[in-house]
Amino acid sequence: MSDTAEPTPLPRCCVEHPDWETLLDHLTTDFNELASNDVLRELARARQAVRIVTLDAADALQVAELIARHQLMLAAGRIGDVARLDPEVHRRREVSRAG
Repeated sequence: MSDTAEPTPLPRCCVEHPDWETLLDHLTTDFNELASNDVLRELARARQAVRIVTLDAADALQVAELIARHQLMLAAGRIGDVARLDPEVHRRREVSRAG
């Protein structure tokens, strides 16, 4: 295992958002260095993801915000994609062949 720091919560502008339009407006403001259609695209992807797992409306907005913020932070260069910097080694099982 590798030594990693405790995960830091993603920054959020509000405790919760009343609807998707408000969330889009806040994300567009928070990520003004990105084109608004890029922000809309990431929120649409996040919204689709939460629809697949059928969350209730309040949870869906919150989870979609976290997904979208993470993707937008990556796109804006605010955070790096560190998921592949320390890959875990997986050992393959030997398959015995009966002859």
